[in-house]
Amino acid sequence: MSLSTDELYFLKILFETQSLSQTTSRLRLSLSKGSRLLAGLRRHFHDRLFIRADQRMCPTMRARELYPEVITVLKAMERLEGPTEFEVDRIHRIFSIGGLDNALLTYIRPILLALKKRAPGIRLNFHSLTPNLYSDLQQGRIDLAIYATNESYPGFCKLPLCQDTYVFVSKKGSKFVDRLEKGEMLSESELCRYQSVQITLPKVSSDDCGLVPFVEHIQNPDTVPLLCAPYFVTVPLLLSGDETTYIPFQMAHVLEQISDIRILGRRKSGPIYSPCLIWADHARHDLAHQWLRSFLSDRIQKLMPSIDSLPVLKA
Repeated sequence: MSLSTDELYFLKILFETQSLSQTTSRLRLSLSKGSRLLAGLRRHFHDRLFIRADQRMCPTMRARELYPEVITVLKAMERLEGPTEFEVDRIHRIFSIGGLDNALLTYIRPILLALKKRAPGIRLNFHSLTPNLYSDLQQGRIDLAIYATNESYPGFCKLPLCQDTYVFVSKKGSKFVDRLEKGEMLSESELCRYQSVQITLPKVSSDDCGLVPFVEHIQNPDTVPLLCAPYFVTVPLLLSGDETTYIPFQMAHVLEQISDIRILGRRKSGPIYSPCLIWADHARHDLAHQWLRSFLSDRIQKLMPSIDSLPVLKA
């Protein structure tokens, strides 16, 4: 008895997630359907394939032997089918995307309506970024990540989405916003002294493109922020009076539209970097994955504003 593509793909996802519930969720199957597929695979290969232990479905030695062969067969079938066979409006699939909260608000929120119209069967699950970003991608816990990094690792791919840089922000009505609206060039050192909040970033690698917490670049201890917090979206709630903070421009641009946050300017020496789409190499030939990557990058590149017009602060 030969195996179907659906059965092979089920085996692949179950091996990567080691969770029957996650596998059925990603494939939009019921748990009972997933159990029947697993039972059929066990009969076909005369092996249990996965054994439940420590709340995981741990692959047997036979499953570990089969996995690379299954990947090879699926990739060959995808190449034979070719992209002309792919009809995105007939795809029903859930993709998991990892990122910081600014990625959700800045890059995912603006494309949702267009995604629903173009691919009504695709759904997105957004997950907070963890220090295990690359392991999460490799093991299939997430399908894509949005993160700014200069690093490249074997077995992973990345695609720059736009240019970004960090900017100082304050609330409408602060003395800095008033002075900026009158045409005054603001001073970086003065804004540093009023920085009360710092948004901390999870460290997923040794190189974060210069986006280490700003406090690490400051020699004067008087400029150390009073509060460190993990979410960019909380900035409008945490700032008051003349207080400032330092956040990515693309996020600040969104906050200007939905709150009373105002951009004051960027440091002359501040790094310019590119947030990237990152994915594991084993998803390279997945046609639905290819389509989503292309859709996200095209839409995001068209929607993001340029950093060229930002006011530059005095040193």
